[in-house]
Amino acid sequence: MHEGARIRFGPLLFGDNQPLLGFGAWAIGGAGWGDPGDEQERLAALRLAVERGVSCFDTAPTYGAGASERLLGTALKPVRDRVIVATKVGPLDDPRHSLEDSLRRLASDYVDLVQLHEPLERWEWQLEKLHGLVEDGKARALGLCNATAQQIRRAMEIAPLASYQGPYNLFDRDVEERELPLLRERGLAFLAYRPLAAGLLAGSYDEPPAFAPRDHRAGIYWFKGREFARRRAVIERLRPLARQAGITLPAFALRWLLARPGVSVVLAGARNPAQVEENLAALEGPLPADVVAAVDEIVAAAFRLPRALPRAGREALTWGARERFIVERLDGTHTAEAIAAEWTDRGEQPMVAAQVKIFADQLEEGRLAQAS
Repeated sequence: MHEGARIRFGPLLFGDNQPLLGFGAWAIGGAGWGDPGDEQERLAALRLAVERGVSCFDTAPTYGAGASERLLGTALKPVRDRVIVATKVGPLDDPRHSLEDSLRRLASDYVDLVQLHEPLERWEWQLEKLHGLVEDGKARALGLCNATAQQIRRAMEIAPLASYQGPYNLFDRDVEERELPLLRERGLAFLAYRPLAAGLLAGSYDEPPAFAPRDHRAGIYWFKGREFARRRAVIERLRPLARQAGITLPAFALRWLLARPGVSVVLAGARNPAQVEENLAALEGPLPADVVAAVDEIVAAAFRLPRALPRAGREALTWGARERFIVERLDGTHTAEAIAAEWTDRGEQPMVAAQVKIFADQLEEGRLAQAS
């Protein structure tokens, strides 16, 4: 086993409970985020992050078809014993072959954290295989990504689980309902990805953007329609709060996330040194409690679900179980996150808040629901 890496990002294996700003290394892979820019610029971003004290780097073999891991291997090799490197294994990949390929690209004989990227079919078997790789010394710890609370509980019965990674930002809060309370209870680290909502919280989009077809953001629902309008309105209300704090909107959003209970690492991406500097500004001081509360109030008001009208209840009798479930709870008291979590608790196909919001918008457009 490799005991040399300096660990400081969360409970158990990862040390204390102070949240860290980590480096999410998807975008530096050069694919899926529009124009990749100059590779040397991306390498410079990694080197500056190391120089400025960033010690946790999260990647995956699918990020740029291995390019992200190769860049990390180049940038981190001189400081390998002083940083944490986390990678992933796909749900359909052979765990040993996948991780060994990653290690070659990372120019390292181990990773600090190997994570199952998604729990699909036979995911328990995949997790067992990954645990075997930890026992072989190819990884120091085992993590799970993009899972439900039930799956996290099951994973802890299969192998010693150290962490969970999921999406979290001031807009997207599914994890607050079930996963974060569970992680705090069980002492697992939480790695938050998409802290800037795939770049939306940079605040640079006045209109719905037109991404290139190969840009993964082209398929994200919040860059279009009513959801974009809601989020854009929230961003405009957040700008004055960021100015009062003396930081940019992205740094403000990261600082908000660093203040959330149970967060161990906030994985912020960067493709150039300027973006690294902007992210690091989030560490210059905490957000006051009253500012955090103000953010939560602004978001809650913007995302209040409509009430279902009586006709929706009658029509829903002929709809599927998921749709009926949502309609029954559009009563002015439930949030999208709470509805999604309650459905997922049933052990059927998981639901996320995005699905609830999209369906509620459709009901309102069809005059089957009205604003609360």
